[in-house]
Amino acid sequence: MLNKDILYLIFEELQDNEKILLRSCIFVNKTWCETSIPILWRDPWKCLKRDKEKSLINVLISQLSEDSRNILKKRKLLKKSYRHQKPLFNYISFCRHLNLEVIQRMIFNNYRSYKKSKISLIQKEIFNLLINENMKITHLYIPNKFDYQINLIPGIKRCFSEIEFLRCNTSINDKVMAGISLVNLKTLELDNDYYRILTGNYLENLSLHRLKILTASRVPINTLTNLIENTNGHLTEIIIEYVSHDNISNKKIIQVIYQNCPNLKYLKLLFRNSNIIELENLLINCKYLEGLFIIGSSADAFDWDKLFEILTKSSPISLFKFKIYSYIPPKLDSLKLFLDNWKNRFPMLLQVGRMKDTKDLVEKYKEVGIIKKYKNCLYGKDFEWI
Repeated sequence: MLNKDILYLIFEELQDNEKILLRSCIFVNKTWCETSIPILWRDPWKCLKRDKEKSLINVLISQLSEDSRNILKKRKLLKKSYRHQKPLFNYISFCRHLNLEVIQRMIFNNYRSYKKSKISLIQKEIFNLLINENMKITHLYIPNKFDYQINLIPGIKRCFSEIEFLRCNTSINDKVMAGISLVNLKTLELDNDYYRILTGNYLENLSLHRLKILTASRVPINTLTNLIENTNGHLTEIIIEYVSHDNISNKKIIQVIYQNCPNLKYLKLLFRNSNIIELENLLINCKYLEGLFIIGSSADAFDWDKLFEILTKSSPISLFKFKIYSYIPPKLDSLKLFLDNWKNRFPMLLQVGRMKDTKDLVEKYKEVGIIKKYKNCLYGKDFEWI
């Protein structure tokens, strides 16, 4: 019979892709149940379906203190006939992910017929349940336009003292972030509210000396350059997308990356044709680069021969994974030149968007070991080459 330690390692592998199977493990026996529950409740908000929201709220209510439940009864948010049954587990003690967006949506969907004051009350009680000195949250998801001052909840500093992952909007109220320690932050995902002009400077002044992964959508370049300069050289993955670059700002962000990110492994970024030489500097300085996602600007066309010449001449030995997207794709002759010059290097994983009639050319270079995998579309996640 497998012991708990072995079971735990097996169940850990199931948590992301086989959650339905992991749930079924609860019903096998006591040992399997006790091993799988903490894993399932690490992130109970992930992939939460609408028809399961009510059940999850009921579990949360069952975890409230008697005083909190009495308050809800008094305000008719709980039926007077409600009888508390002590849960088999202290489920929330296993929670390490706190998705405030899902929680707010869940509360609204299940209490939408109530007055706003009553919805606010149930939200307050659930937030107080999940944010306190007895909780240890490592992953925090803050929705757009979130204005609930969680910083006023007792115990917030201890609860959020070990945050490793943060997803939020750049327009977040500085008061919301007060009391949240980001000293251990490793992953930061930022989105700007559809190009809203930023008025605060909270994000620009952060010191993120342990940050490894940065994802930014619609975030102004000035904000990103300041943020990257305040990291400590540990960034290994950067995604910057859906933000306009003029020649000057594009040059600035490329320079900031290669001056501050010596350990970079993966990069997704728009490059202007006028800054191809800065791409060369990036390839020279970021010696551990493994994957590069190049986006072409719709404002100008790449000199593809020059771009591919730089990639073959200056790419570090570790770089062999490429995704390329431009409104005007390269011609077959330019791609052929790129592949001809890639001899005696790691076989390439290549995806090029909008290209046509590449089948015969690609098969030729697969046969001689220059291309390992190719797609004439951008497939999978940004840094997946399937």
